[in-house]
Amino acid sequence: MKQIGCEHEMGAVRALQTGQWTAELRQHVAGCPDCSQALQLAGALQAVARRADRVCQPPDPHWIFERSRRRTREIGLRRVSRLLTAIRIVAACYVVVAGGWLLRGFAAVQYHKVAAAMPGAPSRFALIGATVAAVCVLGGLLPILRQHAGRGSGR
Repeated sequence: MKQIGCEHEMGAVRALQTGQWTAELRQHVAGCPDCSQALQLAGALQAVARRADRVCQPPDPHWIFERSRRRTREIGLRRVSRLLTAIRIVAACYVVVAGGWLLRGFAAVQYHKVAAAMPGAPSRFALIGATVAAVCVLGGLLPILRQHAGRGSGR
């Protein structure tokens, strides 16, 4: 079988990579067109590889891991904040409706009907229950509203 190229090509490329040249190999490469062409190609490929290493430095794996953990936390917080916003809206609507109902005088008529339906209960029992419910909703809303107002003021 006929060999393609020179038998010293691999040795010349290896010497280029390691920098360990012998005098005979240098002399051979200077006179052999196959070896000199192989060295040109190997040198060009090494230069491209060095440039690619400088241009494409992958980020630190620890940084990638921390960033993904932070992103996961942010997504979770965003989901929870949506839920809390919905709860705030429902509670605020409840307070507005209950407050309006109490202020317009509808409460007195309705509470007497409810109190009459409950034998032995005083007439003010329903009014006290509604007041306690409104106070509980407001008490639950205050910390959420304070936190929301604190975020808006740039704290």
